[in-house]
Amino acid sequence: MRKFSQCLPYYLVIFFFYWPFYELVFRVVSDSLTLKALYVNNILFYTPLVIFIVSLLYSYRFRFSLWWLLGIGLLYCFTVITFKEFIWFYFLAYEIFAIVGMAVGAAIKNLVQKLKNKKLSQNP
Repeated sequence: MRKFSQCLPYYLVIFFFYWPFYELVFRVVSDSLTLKALYVNNILFYTPLVIFIVSLLYSYRFRFSLWWLLGIGLLYCFTVITFKEFIWFYFLAYEIFAIVGMAVGAAIKNLVQKLKNKKLSQNP
């Protein structure tokens, strides 16, 4: 098992979009309409995109991991602090984005490895 300190930056990026982002926006933006728009944009666009990209990078660097999915699921519990409820639909959607990101990252790593092996085998 790899050290937690190697995975910590990945978890921190996702954690930021689960809880501190809302606190930062709440303190900076005073207009309630803009605040609601940023909340909705974060829920629907920013967080899924970040989860996909970070999961892709994580699986490219390490490998496909169920521990990563469990960690993302546990981090999602911090949204309860913000919204005062656990929204199952978003939890499942975010987990699916993480799975897809990890699959794409693993596929890219596999392709890169095959190309490297092919290039090495062609050179005498």
